[in-house]
Amino acid sequence: MIKRVLNKLGIYKEYKIQLNQQAFKIPVFHGMGLNNLGENEPWMSALLKAFGSENTRFLDVGVNIGQTLLKWKSIYPNANYIGFEPNPNCINYLERLISANQFEAKIYPYGIDVSPDIKELFVLPNDKTDSSASMIHSFRPGENRQSISIETISLKELELQEFDLVKIDVEGAELMVLKSLFEICTDATIICEILPAYTKENKERLARQEEIEKLLQQFNYDIYRIIKHPKLQLHKLDSIGINPDINSSDYVFIPSSKRTNYLNFVR
Repeated sequence: MIKRVLNKLGIYKEYKIQLNQQAFKIPVFHGMGLNNLGENEPWMSALLKAFGSENTRFLDVGVNIGQTLLKWKSIYPNANYIGFEPNPNCINYLERLISANQFEAKIYPYGIDVSPDIKELFVLPNDKTDSSASMIHSFRPGENRQSISIETISLKELELQEFDLVKIDVEGAELMVLKSLFEICTDATIICEILPAYTKENKERLARQEEIEKLLQQFNYDIYRIIKHPKLQLHKLDSIGINPDINSSDYVFIPSSKRTNYLNFVR
């Protein structure tokens, strides 16, 4: 209760947490940071342990307030980390989080696309760090959202090089991120959320899925759905299809040349 009162008043305060036996300082202020006080998505920690190492070049697209950043640094404190986050409120929070913990991390304040542009990010009006924010105007029809202007940039333009592991959580904008990624790197393992189409009537989501599948096929990637319970496993798919379950909307894209590296996970 005290935490929420201080947070509502906009008072800056740091709390200490333990994550994977590592201690971190979590800033909380102006409605931002509370979600970092408890661990969410433990399956993501398990994937990062399985796919990463201290030498892994990691790219996090859709950093939000640093949930994956904290996981990554709790497992590999000295490993490379590069992230992208276009929401200026999240950038403000991330600067505090990185400073408080003295992380070696680089955050770019952009959305990723194949070319630089000014676009809109659609956010919930009462959530400064809305984790459901999307660059796709019609991604959640009927919701009351406001738009903020953001910049996009390509990975190629920033002269970024190869990555080993990539996490993508961009609420509908996965296709543009993958197109930009494949301009510089075609052999990274990719952890990616693709929210369900639910029904065949959701033609926009299905069309984007099909374009993603064509792109992955072009670069010889296999598609795996992440099975989170009761045991972490990867289930190979021919296509994503019409998925009715939001809890089954996380995937791993693995280059065919690397599939033998992960056979112990494949169901």
